[in-house]
Amino acid sequence: MTFKALAFGICLALAAAVSASAWAGNQPKGQVDADYAVYLKGFHVLNAHASYQIEPWGYGGSTQIKPAGLISWFVTMDVTSRVQGRFTPDGNVQPVLFDSGGISRGKHRHVRLEFSDDTPKVTDLQPPESDREPVPDSSLPHTVDTLSGMAHLLHSLETTGKCNGSQIIFDGIRLSEMVVHGPVTADIPREQREFYSGPGLRCDFVGRQLAGFIKDSPNRAKLAAPQPGSVWFYRIDGLGLVPVRIEFSHPKLGRVTVVMQHAVNR
Repeated sequence: MTFKALAFGICLALAAAVSASAWAGNQPKGQVDADYAVYLKGFHVLNAHASYQIEPWGYGGSTQIKPAGLISWFVTMDVTSRVQGRFTPDGNVQPVLFDSGGISRGKHRHVRLEFSDDTPKVTDLQPPESDREPVPDSSLPHTVDTLSGMAHLLHSLETTGKCNGSQIIFDGIRLSEMVVHGPVTADIPREQREFYSGPGLRCDFVGRQLAGFIKDSPNRAKLAAPQPGSVWFYRIDGLGLVPVRIEFSHPKLGRVTVVMQHAVNR
């Protein structure tokens, strides 16, 4: 089971959710911490923790993903990703640093991106991903990391009340596209003991991998195919609009559901 790829998908989905909530207005000062349970085909397989802080001049955040339940008996995984960035005068994001590392697929892994002139540079990649096709350098200008990407895509939530946009995202080994649209008013599904229920705002997104495929992978066509997903937001006193449920399709694992367990403002 490709939990590294699943972790990437979860980071991408949490990026969409956290960034959208940050742009949604009425956000408190200070750091917001949120815990999520990740379900695969109805089974609780991972826990995800997201922290973020938004200021007028910039942003910072992190995610941590660990196995849960019976999966934790067989899978060793602990991946933490961090981001720092600035806001430009026109409201776009300008990433400064993205760092992700931990234990995955039985090894200690680490990737670090440093941004200059709107272009990421991989300053560390351990171990080297020699089994992947390299992402062309010509594709890297104006890309952003997984945790910065949606701030640019979804800033229209604040300015227009919409979450329409697209962004090219680079995580150090893969290049992906994310397209987002909405929101619409929709009831929050109740399938995994959701803490929050009732009507919320739903933004829909579609992601697909563009480059950085594993060489000669039999799953290339699946990975390159569009994968739909949705994020539900609920207004919580003291926190504003918060992502409480995320659903997306993983090209090899199927439907993944991420459900908020707890959120606080520190």
